[in-house]
Parts: sequence; structure tokens; C-alpha cells
Amino acid sequence: MKHTLTILLAVLVVITLCAAIVAPVVAAEDFPIGVITTPVEPVTSVTPEPTTVPTTEPTTIPTTIITTVPTTEPTTEPTITITIPTVPPGGGKGYIDTYCNVNGASVSFDGSYQCTIAQGVCTVGVSPSGTPVRTVTVALAGYNTWSGSLSHMPADGEHVSIYSTLNPIPTTTVTIPPVQSGVIYAQSNPAGAAIYLNGNFYGYSPVTIPNLVPGSYSLKASLNGYTPDTQIINVYAGQTATYYPTLQPSPPVPRSTGTVTVTSSPDHALVYVDGSYQGKVPLTVTLFPGSHTFRLTLPGYSDYTANLYVNANTNQKLNAIMTPAVYGSIAVTSLPGASVYTDSNYQGTIPPSGTLLLYNMANGNHLVKVSAAGYNDWINSVYVQPNVVTPINAVLTPVGPNPTPVPATGGFNIVSTPAGAEVYIDNLFKGYTPSMPDGIAPGEHQVLLKYTGYVDYSTTASVTAGQTTPLAISMQPAPTPTPASAPSLAVFIMSLAIVIGMCASIRRRS
Repeated sequence: MKHTLTILLAVLVVITLCAAIVAPVVAAEDFPIGVITTPVEPVTSVTPEPTTVPTTEPTTIPTTIITTVPTTEPTTEPTITITIPTVPPGGGKGYIDTYCNVNGASVSFDGSYQCTIAQGVCTVGVSPSGTPVRTVTVALAGYNTWSGSLSHMPADGEHVSIYSTLNPIPTTTVTIPPVQSGVIYAQSNPAGAAIYLNGNFYGYSPVTIPNLVPGSYSLKASLNGYTPDTQIINVYAGQTATYYPTLQPSPPVPRSTGTVTVTSSPDHALVYVDGSYQGKVPLTVTLFPGSHTFRLTLPGYSDYTANLYVNANTNQKLNAIMTPAVYGSIAVTSLPGASVYTDSNYQGTIPPSGTLLLYNMANGNHLVKVSAAGYNDWINSVYVQPNVVTPINAVLTPVGPNPTPVPATGGFNIVSTPAGAEVYIDNLFKGYTPSMPDGIAPGEHQVLLKYTGYVDYSTTASVTAGQTTPLAISMQPAPTPTPASAPSLAVFIMSLAIVIGMCASIRRRS
């Protein structure tokens, strides 16, 4: 009987040990949700503490395993290893590193500014689970903008690099070729004459004058004992112009002169003697003895012409009575082929030269119309002065909604001998010679040059749109009036005899 109880006890012990070994495994497989509380770090092993289990009470293992062991003997639990899969995180932070060759450039993600390049790179943190970045743009003023895309969005803690290169925007350099200058070589015969250019002394012949802007220049050669020579020389870019004056010996001392005092009614008429302008009346001109032709002009009056024989050492008077003029002229400048009407009367068409001259127009206002097919009529009132050519410029505008283009203008290039003369265009001051007044409407214009000690020079010159009209003018020195000669001795004696005779006659009467 005792032997039988011993065997049964041994069997129970064996069963208890088997239950202790098998129970933890069964518990881990059947009840996994009782082991982990979310979120937790991954668990690799669980080591149960040794537990003394009463033979009649179930025992709870203070880990994650619950086991009931039917034994009365204390039992030591073995170590059990359990592998639990890692749960991926739901947040995190990645980085996009943008590299660039130019510091200061701005970086944008999908059009939104993020950072500025410093020391060749800028880094931006992004959420791996956020909105993906599709386009990276790098821009800086003066450079072409760069755009590119990421290879992939960075994961948590990952750096994704992108490389950009900014190229400068090319600038167009306009090279203006330098204006080529010209040269004047002056050599006089005989040599040694003083050479003047536009009134300024440049040396003695032979002499080379370099670095001249293309244009017209007044050259003068002067040598004692010879008559000065003056010529206008044209200078062209990259070329040498020549001036070879042959000086003539000075003429003998001029013979005696006479004077003529010129007046007019009305006053201020212009005086021309032998075709040369002398000035405005009242005026005294000094002339050599002989026959001379006088012509006086005044706007609104007919020209006055007279031939006068001048005697040496005498002063003569000339009073011109100006008669009012009845007719004047109109110079119409317009489109060639256009028809011209005055006071509704057809006058003709504009010739290829562009100007139609209408003669014998009565003094007063006239209605002038210029018309051409495809153009709007030009109509204006023009006042015609007697004995004067009145210029008008009729600019025709095309028919249609297009705006009228601004008419082109031209100008003058005026040089004179001497230089420094006052320039007047249509009675408006334009500076001193050499002068290049521009912005002048196409057509005929009155040009007047004035210089102290010289006769005023007046002419009419034409301006063409888009072109510069050259004028080279040589002014004539004003004649020096000869002082009135003292009364001769014979005249004095005759006057004295007349006075004595008158006194004697009065005495006898009394």
C-alpha cells in the first residue's frame, strides 16, 4: 500500500512539471492581446519570476501570462522568449537639401517660398506622410530660373538632395562704331601763309589739321603782302581733304571813294548795291567812283531800282519812294500729284519736286485747298503779302482710322567765314556758326546770318525730311565809310566874298 502511494505521488509530480512547461506557451498563443498595451516598444523576451504555487490555489504570474498550476510543491518557472512585430510610427520628419551655385537664391516648393541659399545649400524639413513636394524652383534676379522635381519624398530622418545651377541672363551689348574723323592738309603758294579753320588759327602752311568731324569747314589763308584766300572745304570720314590756295599780291592802295546816303519812304527798306546786300535804311554806303545799281526791297512794296554815278570825295543822297505792291506769290509744298485750289479755283498739281509756285496772287487772305486720292483734304486760310513769296506746307493725312504719323523733320549744317556769326531761321535765333539746327519742317526757310563788322547775309534754303542741308557762307566785311572831306579853300573864299557883298549891300540901303 505504501509502495502504491509512492508511485502515485511520483506520477502527480511528473504531471505537474509538464503542466508548468506547457501552460505558458498555451497562454501566449491563446491570449496575445493581454500582453501589449499600444503604443509600446517592441518586446523580445519575458522572464517569469519563480513562483511558489499552493497545491489548492491557482497562481497568477505577474507578467502577461495567467496560469493555474494544480500542485502543492513550489515550482520554478523557466524563461520563455516571445518575438513581437514592430508597429510603424504614424509621424516623423524628413529633410530636403537644395544645393545651388549662387548664394542668395530663393527656393520654393510648388510655388511656395521655403528658404534662401546660404553657403551653397538650404535645408527644409518636411513630413513624410504630408503632401508630396512635386516641383522645386530656384530663382534670383539676373539669373534664369531653375525648376526640377524630387526623386522621392524623404522618410523619417532621411535627407534627399536636389542640385540646381543658375545661369546669368545674357545681356545684349550694343556697340556703336566710333565716328571716323577726317583730315585737312593745307599748303599755300607761296608757303608760310597763316591757316585759319572756322576763324581759328591752326598754324602756318604747310599744315595738317587732324581729327575733324565729317562736314563743311571754312578755310582761310593769310599772308602779308597778299590778298587773303577763303574757301569752303568738305571733310569726309576716313579721308584727307586738301586746301591749296594760290595767293595773289595785294592790289595797290584803293583810289578815292565817294559816299551815298540812302533813305526810303516807308523806312527800313533793304539796300542792295550791285547785287550785294548792304543793310537797312537809313544807310550810308562807301563806293568807288563810277556807275552803281541800287535796289531797295520792302515786304508789301514793289522793288525800287536806280542807277547812280558816284563821284570821288563827294556825298550823294538817294531817297527811294516805295510804291505799295499789289501781288504776291504762294509756294505750296505737298504730296506730288496733289491738286491745288485757291478760292475754289483750280491752280494745278504739285510737281515731282514737291513745290508748286503760284504767281500774281492778290494781296490779302486766300482759301487754299490741297487734295489727293486716298487722303483727307488740306484746307487753310493763307495771308498773301505783296511782293513776298509766302511758303506753306500742306501735309496730307491718309483716309482711315489709323492715326496720323508725326511728320519727319530735317535740319541745316551751317558754317561761315568768319565763324561765330549769329544764325536766324525764319527770324528765330538758333545759335552761332558752326551750327546744326534741327527739328525744322520740310520746305523753304529764311536763313539770316549777322556778324559785327560784316554785311548781313540773307538767303532762302530748302529742308528735306530726314536730311541735313549744308550751307557754307562767306560773309563780306562792311565797307568803312569815308569821312566827309573838309571844304576846299576855293569854296571858303567864295563863301566869304558872298558874305562881304551882302553886308555892303545892306549898308548902302541903310
